[in-house]
Amino acid sequence: MQNLIILYNPYYEKDVIEQHLKVLIENQKVAFGKVRSKLKNIEHNFQDDLENIYKSVDSENYLQLFLTDYASIYVAKVVKITNEDLYDLAPAYYKEKNLEVETWFLIEDICEIVRNDFEKTRDEILANFTTVNFGNHTYGVYGSNYIYPLIVNQKEDRRFFEDLEDGFKYYIDIFKSPKYLAIKQNLIDFCFSSKYIYSIHPESLTNIISAEIEFEDNKLDVTYDFTSVVIKYSKTMEKEIFLFMKELFKVLIKNSKDVENIEYTVTGINHKISDILIHKANLGTYKFLIKSNIVENAIKESFENNSIFFFIKKTVPYYINFLQDIRNEVVHGSIASKDEANTLRNKILGVADDSILTDILKYKKKILESRT
Repeated sequence: MQNLIILYNPYYEKDVIEQHLKVLIENQKVAFGKVRSKLKNIEHNFQDDLENIYKSVDSENYLQLFLTDYASIYVAKVVKITNEDLYDLAPAYYKEKNLEVETWFLIEDICEIVRNDFEKTRDEILANFTTVNFGNHTYGVYGSNYIYPLIVNQKEDRRFFEDLEDGFKYYIDIFKSPKYLAIKQNLIDFCFSSKYIYSIHPESLTNIISAEIEFEDNKLDVTYDFTSVVIKYSKTMEKEIFLFMKELFKVLIKNSKDVENIEYTVTGINHKISDILIHKANLGTYKFLIKSNIVENAIKESFENNSIFFFIKKTVPYYINFLQDIRNEVVHGSIASKDEANTLRNKILGVADDSILTDILKYKKKILESRT
């Protein structure tokens, strides 16, 4: 995954991201222009590297473009990079102010990561970047002479636009309501902390907060059907278990030819184990696979930490059974009660108990660390 970062200048417009968002909502795409600086004329020493990246980008091989003014940071899904005239796909201020654009980035989606919090932007997001053309050092906010766009790698690989539901777009929910942001902050303060909140897939986080809003708005209504709340919480865990399994089987496939040759069947369709890295399987499939002797042996050989083996073999199936019991009742037509929604909520958020979501994130991180 290629990653670039641009430090955008509110000097041109105070609401740079908002104006691009308006065009994106109207046209389902928007052009972001890297404006040529009038104050200095410095050529990139790594222009050839940039050009090679630009040529490789298309809708199938998109690029993550991080946009920041240090107070906030966003990430855009870029499907084309060009010097062609894209002013008609950009906010009007580019033309109105006669801004000279040196490169256009055609964007299909934008995800808000942090808004109006310099310390979080600096410590949680920018600190995750290393600067490819500046000695691979951690991105520095102070005293740096970076020339943008800047090529960066991520210490923890975060792919914001992978494994989304069909049709899911972040930009639809960007610039959330005060209520949404307050609930997100509560999740950071009382449930997941900054240590884990940014490891949750953005779609999962959206589902959790949406479920929280619906639950809070209706918890006193004894006639309310909490089915959609249960489904949103369940989707969160299904997504995070898929991402956990994806990282697990990357390790196992690399270390064991026997695992690589495993085949499994879902609803009459045969799959190779490599399919699990691309397509989300159902929870029962994961449970079936980790019971396999081949997988068990590969786990033992791949991880020196015995707690990882115990978690995968004992804890994960327990979590899956718990989720299946609640989800299956709802899917098959039963109306979800407040108690059922609350039980699931408590297990995921860690209310008066350990959080199963935090557990999944913690052990996914251990698996990632084992690969470095």
